[in-house]
Amino acid sequence: MKRQNTGMDLTQGHVLKNLITLSLPIMLSNFMQTFYNLTDAFWLGKLGANARNAVSVAGIAFPLVFFLSSFGFGFVVAGTSLISQYKGAGELNKLREVVGQFIDILAVFCVIFLSLSFIFLDQILVLLQVPPEIYTMARQYISIILTGIVFMFIFLSYQSFSHGLGDTVSPMRVQIISVGINIVIDPILIFGVGPVPRMETMGAAYGTLFSRVVAALLSVWYIRTRSRIIIPRMADLVPRKDMMRRILRISIPASLGQSMTSFGFLILQGFVNSFGTVVISVFSIGNRMTSFFMMPAMGISNALASIVGQNLGAGEVGRAVKSVKIAFRVIMVIMLAGCSVIFFFGAHLTRFFINDPAVIEIGKRMFRVTSLASLLFGVVFIFMGVFNGSGHTRPTMLLNIARLWFLRIPFVYLLSGKLLEIIPLHDGVIFGILTAIARPLAASPFDALWWSMVFSNLIIAILAYRIYRTGRWKTTQIHS
Repeated sequence: MKRQNTGMDLTQGHVLKNLITLSLPIMLSNFMQTFYNLTDAFWLGKLGANARNAVSVAGIAFPLVFFLSSFGFGFVVAGTSLISQYKGAGELNKLREVVGQFIDILAVFCVIFLSLSFIFLDQILVLLQVPPEIYTMARQYISIILTGIVFMFIFLSYQSFSHGLGDTVSPMRVQIISVGINIVIDPILIFGVGPVPRMETMGAAYGTLFSRVVAALLSVWYIRTRSRIIIPRMADLVPRKDMMRRILRISIPASLGQSMTSFGFLILQGFVNSFGTVVISVFSIGNRMTSFFMMPAMGISNALASIVGQNLGAGEVGRAVKSVKIAFRVIMVIMLAGCSVIFFFGAHLTRFFINDPAVIEIGKRMFRVTSLASLLFGVVFIFMGVFNGSGHTRPTMLLNIARLWFLRIPFVYLLSGKLLEIIPLHDGVIFGILTAIARPLAASPFDALWWSMVFSNLIIAILAYRIYRTGRWKTTQIHS
């Protein structure tokens, strides 16, 4: 019989060592996850005359799929929180029950998700103002990617349970194998090799789908062979009111915050699409590279959630607070280094994907602004990890919604002057004020996308710190 993996006891040992031990595999796993999209963007950018359209399709699919799948991300947050808190409290018998109830909820969710996604896909693409020349291609690409979301959730669920146990290495191994396969087969399917036909954009979609199927199968295999401690019995699959209520109390705010955030990105994508394929390409590259350089902050945030969860479950509140302070210092050092690279080498990063002078010039300006925005968002990630690990996901929901809907989107329309096209003003004090605000970016109104990131992330970082200081996150969710 293979050795069972019960993860790390995060209530003991050196806090910094635990944080690094947990976060490094998560960083690498997140890094590999980003390669799904980076690989597509890189190879699609080599399609010659079709490169700009192909990268634009992948860019449009990114926020749309993020939105459609975001409703399930809250369950992932709940999985890490509950598993870590029950383990910290020593109630290992509850782990099977948590997983069993998760299977029930996710099965229902996946059926509803796939049905609604395909029914309303055309209406969503119209809402996004997808350019006519890439509409058919975008629809085909997104349809294939959507099919793989179910398999992605199987892996993400396994990942969340493992993180709660304090095991971040096993999910990393699954991710490395899956993405490694994607990297190998992507150019084969896109360009065609031997008997494999040239599929271009659709080849990238099929490569991602196949890789996600592999990740799901490996996840099930790891649970059956290495983590049998969380395999539910038949009795655990019977719906239980108390446990489902705990899961939903954590997951619903997290899902709402994530879905509202991703819907906000859809609105921004519609704004981007109105400027044509050059800006779409830049925005697509910017999203992927920003996600890439945010990997350390995301990894430490996820590790922090596991540490906070286990220590709160064990009643070690002081140790949880100490872990937050250490995580803050680590993230700031790493993010300063990463953001400096973005600031000084933005043009080179853009050229790596598309060697188009128009795209490179806009990309250079974009990265100089988004480097500061990314640094600020690294601060936000720290507090998100605290709130998610403790199961207090309502602050996370409010911060996510406010960042996009009350700050970033309004700033985009204010700074770009688009608000003047929506509001029928032709004179007066308000018209003069709005005109003055938009004047600095009049020559390139789409630059409002980057500056709005800075302003919104700064305000949200301040608000997140104030919520953290109230201390309400220090109570557990497992016995409420």
